[in-house]
Amino acid sequence: MKVVVTFGVDADIIDCPEDIIDNLIEYGDKFTSWLFDKKNNHSYWRYKNGEKFGCCYRSEAYVEWLNTFIFNNSLNKVIVLESSVKNWDKNLPSIFF
Repeated sequence: MKVVVTFGVDADIIDCPEDIIDNLIEYGDKFTSWLFDKKNNHSYWRYKNGEKFGCCYRSEAYVEWLNTFIFNNSLNKVIVLESSVKNWDKNLPSIFF
């Protein structure tokens, strides 16, 4: 099922199992907690003077997290369908990062 992942002025569209949609906010909160936990090493960190100081990401990071930590032993996988869209169906479920 399609989900809109919004980033201010634009959005990405992902396709995911309905289980995610039923708990979209909960999964989003768990993702951001993981993403900004400085103990986690991932490719979305930005560095200043050799220190982690923030993250730069789009829905690919959320999709990677879902597929790794939620659907790791499942045939169901989340995918990015469209990136940086300016107009989307406002009736689709959405999450803001």
